[in-house]
Amino acid sequence: MSQDIDLKQADRKVFSASFDDGLVDIFIASFALAFALGPFTTRFLNPHLGDLWGDFVGTLMIFLPVWGMIILLRWVRKKYVVPRLGMVKYGPKRKRKMTTFTWIMLALNVLFLILGIAAALVPRGPGSLIVLPFSAIVLVSFTLAAYFLDLPRFYAYGIMLGLAPIVGEWLYQQFGVPHHGYPVTFGIASLVIFAVGLMKLITILREEPYPNEEALLQE
Repeated sequence: MSQDIDLKQADRKVFSASFDDGLVDIFIASFALAFALGPFTTRFLNPHLGDLWGDFVGTLMIFLPVWGMIILLRWVRKKYVVPRLGMVKYGPKRKRKMTTFTWIMLALNVLFLILGIAAALVPRGPGSLIVLPFSAIVLVSFTLAAYFLDLPRFYAYGIMLGLAPIVGEWLYQQFGVPHHGYPVTFGIASLVIFAVGLMKLITILREEPYPNEEALLQE
């Protein structure tokens, strides 16, 4: 029984380590940064396209490059991380778990996009109409990510990003911070998460040597 438990713990460690290179954190930070910079983009476009289309196009412009980060981060992982740490091959159970997680996150990301467009199209509406559903989806998303990927710090990310719109709305109502406080709250959250991801990535690049051709041939 103890051997089975040790094998399960080893499996969990190897699985979570495959997502613990900091690249996922950097992607999350870029996603949060979109909410911090989005208001400035829409404000720039509004005089040229009008409020409706300016907000809509501005929202798409700030979100589409974020998804382009996936391509860049996949390249960084393939070029610099995988040669150092190796590639993990998941068993059937893990594959089913990751497939379920992928579909859930896809559905939640669609909701994110809808809420982002809704927030851009009705920026003067009651803040709670967007803030509360957004915060709930953020908390659910990161709770699931922390559970499926076995990365406890994602619980902290969920709390941080879930509170960002609530705190931002409070700053807007109490102190008149522009753009519902999103540039402040999401900006700080993105910097913190990016710093964590960057430190993890730098640690791997420093501590894990890049294998030379002779080492690869021996393997």
